[in-house]
Amino acid sequence: MVTLVSVSSVVVLVLNAGKAKAEIRPQTPAELWLSSSSDAKADYVWGYLSGFLEGKRVACSFYADKIAPYKPHEAVPSEKLPRQACLNALPDFSKPSKEYVDAITNYYTKYPSDGQVGVSRILLESASPPGLTIDQIHTKLTR
Repeated sequence: MVTLVSVSSVVVLVLNAGKAKAEIRPQTPAELWLSSSSDAKADYVWGYLSGFLEGKRVACSFYADKIAPYKPHEAVPSEKLPRQACLNALPDFSKPSKEYVDAITNYYTKYPSDGQVGVSRILLESASPPGLTIDQIHTKLTR
């Protein structure tokens, strides 16, 4: 009987410890971002920007291969070729990645009530176009 009570006590303690630990985990994108290290933030943004660029390249190459074939006898400026036109039409991240890290941090710090806004949404709105500032993103998302 003593063993059963001891085992039960340990199980209850472990479950309660896990529950307490779960309660202090970040619950919103803002809490997660603000509790992350500088390196983790930089890695996230680098990964997002790299993935976005690679996805853009692959998608535009796929698009160019699927539309009507290019007619080599027609002189077309390179920027109007299907792949390049597609790349030019999509948003671009032209700033250094640190600026995006800082913008996300500033957004969540300045607008704590926007804690549910995802990091990827802030990044996408920061791309050019539209190239919105954190204040413009806040206004757009809270209308």
